[in-house]
Amino acid sequence: MYFVDHKNKKIHQQQFAGDKCGFLDTPVSEREFTKSKSYVETLEMSEGFRICSYCQTPQLVM
Repeated sequence: MYFVDHKNKKIHQQQFAGDKCGFLDTPVSEREFTKSKSYVETLEMSEGFRICSYCQTPQLVM
């Protein structure tokens, strides 16, 4: 499942999203959850969204 941050134009992997991703200041009204890979690809290609580099794998806390 994907977490779409419309404020920062980032797409997160919901299961790995964390503090490093930088979405904490995004209002709830600008957050969206989707399972649609085609929708995510459309956001990337035509809307300028980018995949978050921090949440592609689990974030480790040390």
